[in-house]
Amino acid sequence: MNIINIEHISKIYGEKTIYEDASFGIQQGDKIGIIGINGTGKSTLLKIIAGEEEPDTGEVIYQNGLKILYLPQNPEFPREGTLASYALKGDPQTDWQVESYLNILGITDLAVPFDTLSGGQKRKAAMARALSQDFDVLLLDEPTNHLDMEMIGWLEEYLRNMRKTLLMVTHDAFTASYADRILFIKDGKLFNELHRGEDSRKEFFGRIIEVVTLLGGELNDVL
Repeated sequence: MNIINIEHISKIYGEKTIYEDASFGIQQGDKIGIIGINGTGKSTLLKIIAGEEEPDTGEVIYQNGLKILYLPQNPEFPREGTLASYALKGDPQTDWQVESYLNILGITDLAVPFDTLSGGQKRKAAMARALSQDFDVLLLDEPTNHLDMEMIGWLEEYLRNMRKTLLMVTHDAFTASYADRILFIKDGKLFNELHRGEDSRKEFFGRIIEVVTLLGGELNDVL
């Protein structure tokens, strides 16, 4: 049973068609990677599912009471305050988890002024804050940006063991290859939905590369 249905959505910006009669369903516990060449509408799809943008036609139908958490590629950050004032909510039940994630991501000084952090550190802070929240569906847009290989490995392990539903936009096909479904986007359409099945991660990665090639994508633009 689907918890989200995307039904016949279309989206046009100016003269460019981003989506045209696109449909798919999301089941509870799905881990879906979304891959496509730059400009094909990957981020737009997440925004539509998150309710931050409306499709021009069609609709998104949600299971009642569904909690959706969306972490965009470029979150909005405060210009004042400390890391603690941004990341912590004064709730001991969640703040300890935020601090734990920050430590894992290599950030330990919560008193540092937020505007002195690098772009990568701010992204890590946003991720730590997001992952500590209560949600049913997690929408991530390029979550491995600004992370080193050790941190990417930790995030992959977290997402693989997470008992929630995940949709993740990524240029990294190897990161996407731990998902159980892959959606490919091209020319306003959702192409070749791949299911991992019994494939090993290495085998699934190879299948992803094959589809990217068949769709005419330049690997350097997609991966």
